[in-house]
Amino acid sequence: MIRRYLLFALLISHLAFTEASAQLLPNIEIINALKESDSHIEKGKSHDALVKLHQVLQTKELVQDQSILSHLYNNLAIVLARYNNFTAAMACFYKAGSIETKFNSTKRGKRYLSFFSTNTNYENKIKEDIVNDDILELMVQDQINQKELERTEEFESERIKPETIVEAFLDQKEATHYALALLIKQPIPGQKNTNTGLGEVGHSFISLIKYNKDQSAVCKSFGFYPEEGQLIPVNPIVPTALSVIKDDAYHNWDQLLGKFVSKEQFETILEYIDHNISNEYHLSHYNCSDFALKIAQIGNIKIDNTVGKWPLGKGDNPGYIGQSILGGKYVNLDTKSKEGLFTCSNNLFTKTKK
Repeated sequence: MIRRYLLFALLISHLAFTEASAQLLPNIEIINALKESDSHIEKGKSHDALVKLHQVLQTKELVQDQSILSHLYNNLAIVLARYNNFTAAMACFYKAGSIETKFNSTKRGKRYLSFFSTNTNYENKIKEDIVNDDILELMVQDQINQKELERTEEFESERIKPETIVEAFLDQKEATHYALALLIKQPIPGQKNTNTGLGEVGHSFISLIKYNKDQSAVCKSFGFYPEEGQLIPVNPIVPTALSVIKDDAYHNWDQLLGKFVSKEQFETILEYIDHNISNEYHLSHYNCSDFALKIAQIGNIKIDNTVGKWPLGKGDNPGYIGQSILGGKYVNLDTKSKEGLFTCSNNLFTKTKK
């Protein structure tokens, strides 16, 4: 009887061990895949990172450890942002934050290559409402299938009618979440310069996103520019011009700083755009950075040290804003900390192209 009991106990123990091993093995493979994606992200190999992350996304149902899922969505947010898919990137940031509350940063020296901070106010029960994983997987697969874009390849931003930005969000659909991202293209990536010395001053622009209950989303990325074709282009001696708005959906960038905003904040942003989008462009007093920073401020993002000097003028500029983001000189006024903010660099310190 005792022998039979021992054999039965051994059998139960063996089955339990086998089941635990079966659960552990996929997790080990997933952890290794995530580590590989970490390495690819650090080296700027976005396509390779996305392939690994897609593998993990397809097997995520096997994951028991919630921190692994948070790691997955965090890395997806960084890579998808680098492909200018801000809708999917911010959704992944939200998903990671709704699973586990933690701060995760990658630094090189004193500079933040990425800072992923979750928001304790995110509710786990609605995390899937933003973009469900079936749709996310299709987005990732579509991105993998597309031709890779070289880091040096540029798209010309096209002029658009200012009113189309606000009109795009009046889609008569019930929203579940709202997000904004501030994008900075520095004159010289990673340096606190107001210009390159050859006339290039960089650019600051905004991406606004509205996530709907039916799983659709509206995303508009745009920037404030001086009108082209003037006899004398904008310069420190002639600093003013009529303004235009351009579609910056494919504009290159070096630094991103994003967060989710309330419905009230989002509507105030749209109201500001509606009333100020035709303001006169002024190199020192109201340039692309002033426009973008004002929208970020309405979303309760505060960034320090954004003003720099140039011959015959000074003002907010992409070079200084980018360095402040790199240095972590920003705060979410909703939480009085960095909590609830997402930032990453676009392969800033790597020589490897996408």
